[in-house]
Amino acid sequence: MPTSLLIAGLLAAASSPAAPDPLAYFEGAWDCAGRFEPSKKPLASAMVFSRDPDTAALLKRHRDAAPGTYKATETWSFARGAGGFRAAIADGFSGLRWYASPGWEGDRWTWTRQGASEPGEQFIYVRTGSATMTVDWMISRAGAPMVLGDTLACIKA
Repeated sequence: MPTSLLIAGLLAAASSPAAPDPLAYFEGAWDCAGRFEPSKKPLASAMVFSRDPDTAALLKRHRDAAPGTYKATETWSFARGAGGFRAAIADGFSGLRWYASPGWEGDRWTWTRQGASEPGEQFIYVRTGSATMTVDWMISRAGAPMVLGDTLACIKA
């Protein structure tokens, strides 16, 4: 390869903008309101997403407002070997759970859990604006189809 082509290729690669960070949208504090299904009782939550400076993983703290009792700490990160994203969610109800996501599909980010002895679950985040999103928790028990467990509409604080 001629030296001029090699140098041109290196310069083009060096000046190419970095790929956008797919998790950056979530960073910050979110105030959420919605309801439990099927009771239709109101639900309010606070979610705070921040970067771990040592690993670049996205850390999420989820806290339901009273009378809700759900509290979770999550770690989201790209998994090179898996070719997608992985999350670990720890909460007081289920302990530690593992999820997978291909990343953004349009304006939708879906975390899915499918374990042999665990109920299937999905957390579906839908980007509805630059500072708004919805979050739906879906669950499948005993192999039944996924049903809505709760839904939230969130605004970045």
